[in-house]
Amino acid sequence: MAPKSNSGKMLSSILVIGGTGNVGRHLVTASINAGHPTAVLVRPATAGVSGKAELMEAFKSCGARLVYGDIDDHDGLVAAIRQADVVISAVGHSSPEEVESQLKILVAIQEAGGVKRFVPSEYGCDVELAEHMLEPARSILGAKVRVREAVKASGIPHTIISSNWLQGFLLPRAGNPEASGPPNNSVTIFGDGKLQVAMKAVEDPRTLNKILHLRPQENLCSVDKLISLWESKIGKALEKTYVCEEELVKKVQVSPFPLNFQLAVLHATLVAGEANLTDKATATGASTGERVEATELYPDMNYMTVEEYLDGLQ
Repeated sequence: MAPKSNSGKMLSSILVIGGTGNVGRHLVTASINAGHPTAVLVRPATAGVSGKAELMEAFKSCGARLVYGDIDDHDGLVAAIRQADVVISAVGHSSPEEVESQLKILVAIQEAGGVKRFVPSEYGCDVELAEHMLEPARSILGAKVRVREAVKASGIPHTIISSNWLQGFLLPRAGNPEASGPPNNSVTIFGDGKLQVAMKAVEDPRTLNKILHLRPQENLCSVDKLISLWESKIGKALEKTYVCEEELVKKVQVSPFPLNFQLAVLHATLVAGEANLTDKATATGASTGERVEATELYPDMNYMTVEEYLDGLQ
């Protein structure tokens, strides 16, 4: 018998696809911690990858069930999906083709039937801005837009999560994806430094067929403010080097993947200004009625502030 929530409601069983990736592993952990019967679809070859085998054993020890299969194995994918109420994708984005492999998940969900909710692999920044971004972000996030459109057209119940850059990646680097950790003596700032930069959702009727944004207002923070906060933590001023937009565009063009992708998204959010681009994206973007805000739906959750996060880096 499936476990029940505190309200007595039976908890949905969850299948995570891509659960050993950087985002997927946190989704698996969150699902387990929330009490959901949790399965993880993993490729058989993954068991031999350094670090992945240990992660899979950790999942098992916490109660997750490993299902060996692959997105390209249609019959196995359908069989795995038939055991789940909710399917969460954490498929990577190394290429448009990898992103669009999720279309195979949609076909399998339709054949399996019975899925109550599908969460496609978006997360990160708002993909509606894709056409205004530099390559390769334009093509990769454009593929996420096409998957989003296919999800809507399929009629499959869904929730799309936009968590705005997954700031745990940028915060400890002070907005510089090339940095290896928090700055100690000097810091590189792209632009002028001024622009601002779900497990509850999977069963919430308020998020059904919606785009769930995670934007705590107290965490809206310019790079200048972020660096100022960090300087106050370490007790000294950092030497600052500012990179203008023209230099950043050139850097995007000559950098290898994934750095060029990260810099292209950074250009949109910190230099071109995501708030400004949002006005340009209204023609192809989601309607206001499709959007819901996590901090409004779940005000009792403990949302870590930027300052609290920085405290943990010391």
